[in-house]
Amino acid sequence: MRFTVLVLLGLVAYLGFLVASLPAAQAWRWAGDRLPVQAYGLSGTVWDGQAAVVLQEGRRLEAVQWQLVPTRLLLGRLAANIQARLPDGRLRSEVTAAPGGRLTARQLRLDMPAPALLQWLGVTGLPVQVDGRLDALLQELALEGQRLLSADGLLSWHGAVVRFGNAPLPLGDVALRLEPATGGINGTLSNQGAPIDLGGALRLTPDGRFVLDMAVQAQGEVDEDTRRAMTLLGIPADGSQVKARLSGALDGTGLRLEPLR
Repeated sequence: MRFTVLVLLGLVAYLGFLVASLPAAQAWRWAGDRLPVQAYGLSGTVWDGQAAVVLQEGRRLEAVQWQLVPTRLLLGRLAANIQARLPDGRLRSEVTAAPGGRLTARQLRLDMPAPALLQWLGVTGLPVQVDGRLDALLQELALEGQRLLSADGLLSWHGAVVRFGNAPLPLGDVALRLEPATGGINGTLSNQGAPIDLGGALRLTPDGRFVLDMAVQAQGEVDEDTRRAMTLLGIPADGSQVKARLSGALDGTGLRLEPLR
């Protein structure tokens, strides 16, 4: 019996070695048509490989590199350390795929311009334009299909600017701390280094709907362009605090801004 078990373990180890050492390009020819992505310029192996370009529903990743994580395989999970180049940005994370279509990204780091990120994510139709650069550092992000199950980490928007036509509203450096909560995700919003003081509480549900309650007030002197944007939003220049609620969906649809009493 012991001999049989040893033989089976040896066979499994050998098959695992064969799969791991299989050239990535050859594996793609066998299984690529079953995956929801297109990959070009493959090199290396299934275990440790690269792709010049990966396309997924119009989203483009370049210089993609991956390396499988052996400890996750022992638990029945397919996981890999991944890094890639985005439009004027970078992405890296450990991504784990579990049965049922759940994807979990750990130690996720993303850095790219905010306008490029919105375009890359397919967010269109916003009533405003944005400037600045996003730096995301998430301990964990869990997805299941189109559902955002949980997120734990920090989103930093450096040099944040929201433009209403020719009226820019500078927000400085904006931070959104995300943490898992029952039935969704909670967030705490703050900023610094801007003529506008901004604070808020976010509630995000798995279907991508959100509600953001904000408190806003002017601080210090503001220039004419900023004053014009403040007037459009109903923010007094005398430093009086106003409260508002922004709600909608992460894809940019159904956005609504309303005052709170």
